[in-house]
Amino acid sequence: SDEKKPGGQICHLLVDMDSVIVDWDGAFMDRWLKRHPEDEELIRNRKEFEFEKNFPPERQDEIIEVMTEPGYYYSMRALPGVIAALKEIVELGYDVRICTAPDLRCAPACAAEKFQWVKEHLGEEWMSRLIIARDKTHVKGKLLVDDKPYVTGSGVPSWEHVVFDAPYNRDVGSKNRLARWADWRQVLEPFMKADGGDGQCWRSK
Repeated sequence: SDEKKPGGQICHLLVDMDSVIVDWDGAFMDRWLKRHPEDEELIRNRKEFEFEKNFPPERQDEIIEVMTEPGYYYSMRALPGVIAALKEIVELGYDVRICTAPDLRCAPACAAEKFQWVKEHLGEEWMSRLIIARDKTHVKGKLLVDDKPYVTGSGVPSWEHVVFDAPYNRDVGSKNRLARWADWRQVLEPFMKADGGDGQCWRSK
């Protein structure tokens, strides 16, 4: 059941998946650089969140072909330290939900592969923590850790955005930032403790 503070706020920690839990760019480079090794620097330092916008229009079809091929989302590697960090947060009694948007160009396969990935890398019990949502402003939570510079939608979000660091979001200076999962305590715990001094708002046990 949802854990709430007296004011009724749901206290989930929401964590994006692509480029926050999994190495999205790494999976793309594994495939793309076999064809275009000259693009490595461009990808590693890309300035646009929407991946295709980093390339000229005439290359869009080939990019989308790579991004939507079967097995793409399932093949992604976990980012350093993320598996241990997420499990530690849950073991401490905090309530974590993985909140991720599917690629609408391959939505059924993308969603299915995300569930498969979570089961293999985090365990079957984590599958119930996975939320597939195109509009994250309608997902209730306390914090959202997401690499997207500005997370918008048709709703008014209940969560505060913590930016997961990437080259394409470094011009966002007014938000809290998590550069690596080894630093989760320094960045996220102050929010947990702010609700009453001991983080009880966040407890799921």
